[in-house]
Amino acid sequence: MPTNNWGRNVLSLIMPIECLGCGAESDWICADCRRALHPQREELCFCGKAGEDGLCDKHREKLGLNGLTTLFSYAEPAIRELIHQIKYRGHTDAVTFFAQKYQKKVLARLPRGDWVVTAVPLSKERQRKRGFNQSLLIGKKLTEPVYEYVELLIKKRETKPQVKLNKTKREKNLLRSFAVKTRIEMPEQVILVDDVITSGSTLKEATKVLRKAGVQKIWALTIAHG
Repeated sequence: MPTNNWGRNVLSLIMPIECLGCGAESDWICADCRRALHPQREELCFCGKAGEDGLCDKHREKLGLNGLTTLFSYAEPAIRELIHQIKYRGHTDAVTFFAQKYQKKVLARLPRGDWVVTAVPLSKERQRKRGFNQSLLIGKKLTEPVYEYVELLIKKRETKPQVKLNKTKREKNLLRSFAVKTRIEMPEQVILVDDVITSGSTLKEATKVLRKAGVQKIWALTIAHG
């Protein structure tokens, strides 16, 4: 069951939070471990090559994105564990913690102007089991009230977990799995949120659907890459 901020405050009186980096009684990631993290450089693509607006030319064309903001490598143990705590342990308060520490950095790296934020959706079955969509929570916590959040996409069918698949199977797994919501006006510019970008298959498929629906510019936002 998801643990919200109030629930975490009560629980912390009985079981204090231990830092996911060093284990010290602190917060989800203590100040020392946060200082040891290496934020992604804006002039690099998530693949490590030189780029502009977070993407190299190859991935800009392949994914159909105008830009990408991603903060940390998934190889950072504390960041990887934080995402696991959110997705698989239901600690949604960890999203609030991340936003408190990194919202300013995220907003400084996102494009200015009239953009609408939306999240990569879960299937109805996956959301029912999890109780929430972590990408939706991340999108709202990191961007509100600067940007408006609107649910633009649905997931039409259940798919296999991407983490268990290779690059080729990831793309086939997601093929035609997303659709735009009916009776909704599509904005011209969208910030598309997911928790992690690995191969980019999820963002690519969602971007393709949004483009077909009339969205002109799409920027992606993730906590981590790799």
